[in-house]
Amino acid sequence: MKKIKIVFAILLCIVFILPLFVSCGKDEAKKDETKPTAGENSGEESGDGSSDKADEQDPYAPNLPDIDMGGKLFTVLGYIGWGGDEIKADIAPEEMTSEDDPIEDAAYHRKIKLEQMYNIKIRVVEADDHNAAVDSIRTTVLAGDDSYDCAVTACTNFSSLLTGDYLTDFKNLTYIDMDKPYWDKNFYDSLSILGTHYAASGDYSKRRLQCVWIMAFNKKIIAENEFESPYDLVKDGRWTYDTMHEMAKKIARDINGDGVMTLEDDLWGLNYTGDSIMGLINCSGVKIAEINSDGIPEFTLNTEVNLEKLLKIFTTMRDHTYSIDTLFVVGGGVTGYANTDILADGRCLFAAIPSHNVTELRAMDVEFGIIPYPKWDEAQDKYTPYTVGSYHPALSIPKTNDDLDNTSIILEAMAYDGMKNLVPAFYESLLKTKTARDDESVDMIDFIFGNLSYDIGNMYNFGGITGVFGYEMSTNLRMNVVSTIDRNINKWQKDIDKIVAEIEKAD
Repeated sequence: MKKIKIVFAILLCIVFILPLFVSCGKDEAKKDETKPTAGENSGEESGDGSSDKADEQDPYAPNLPDIDMGGKLFTVLGYIGWGGDEIKADIAPEEMTSEDDPIEDAAYHRKIKLEQMYNIKIRVVEADDHNAAVDSIRTTVLAGDDSYDCAVTACTNFSSLLTGDYLTDFKNLTYIDMDKPYWDKNFYDSLSILGTHYAASGDYSKRRLQCVWIMAFNKKIIAENEFESPYDLVKDGRWTYDTMHEMAKKIARDINGDGVMTLEDDLWGLNYTGDSIMGLINCSGVKIAEINSDGIPEFTLNTEVNLEKLLKIFTTMRDHTYSIDTLFVVGGGVTGYANTDILADGRCLFAAIPSHNVTELRAMDVEFGIIPYPKWDEAQDKYTPYTVGSYHPALSIPKTNDDLDNTSIILEAMAYDGMKNLVPAFYESLLKTKTARDDESVDMIDFIFGNLSYDIGNMYNFGGITGVFGYEMSTNLRMNVVSTIDRNINKWQKDIDKIVAEIEKAD
């Protein structure tokens, strides 16, 4: 009997201990297979804050040849837009910043290291704006001018370059590995037409991280009204479009008692700007277009389900008893407000903003949290954070570039180092440690940036469609969604047809 008890005790130990070993093994396997988040800094750094070219302990290090490029001038075409000269500051700053900007300084260290490593000189030529950059590519390619090794333009402008044989498919760049975590493979695949890949996005620049739609909320208003924590709602899958509007309605009030809700004086439940509408549309599960089995974009916004969502979105977002377009007021006219102003004043519950506005949030005294845009309802299987197509950068290679191997080596090394140093500097210093006011917001930021999705219709702005569903729609209270689609869909479709025909001809 004693022997039986001993055997039984041993079996119990095995039952309890064995799952621990199995679990550890699974966790380690998962850790090895998971690519680093935007905040991770994988591998070792050199003393100047830069990473070594090939760290044997880093599984993500690119396998690039040691090569002397003989003093090659590597020229990037960029543009001056809403972020000033940030493309230049991201890629080729001329000196260390006097303000000790960790992001720009990381870019400077990377530039110097790559110049020394490959015997090159990196420079950025800045066009005046998005359109000027696209025009410059057309002009140089048509003239057979190889002035630019690569170009960075906005996605919505970039799509016009598809209607002409101006670009080189990234599949022709030997040393670019889009499966590496410093490239955005989802972007690369989502924006492919007929299997071609003329646009890329990755950690060569921080700009792509500044284009994500996020939601900021006022913690004090949540507590005063005994609302459920938005963090918990997100975690439980109950942060939905209707929930957001129900909470917004409950707190809105005419503070000055004049009988009219005014932007400057009253308490609002929800504030946004026109392009935020497109984010709410995408995050509600509506895509303007999707790639079909033949690799061709097809409009999907005019299905019955999507039309019902669009009608509700444009009706509720324009209910000015609690929801306000901070940039444009009822009846038209630019207010001059940023939608972070009303949040900073403590006069709104939710602010729908792009992530580049976090620089404005940093100086606020108001305690706020950050969460993703809501999903449509609890039946929607997941949150789908989206980016602003008119801001998001598209990296492209002009057709006149006849030095593709060296170009791919430089870009691969640039993106890899960006993952290790540039992005962490942005992510940690700006988004997380300086902006987010609590650990839960940090977790939400991790989630948002780790789960980005792309709508090719939004990103490429076929026929100017995002203007119609952004500022044009948001500034006209009574615009009919269905008739707007009917009136414009032929124009939008012609743009797709033209792009497809041009790509077929180029191939």
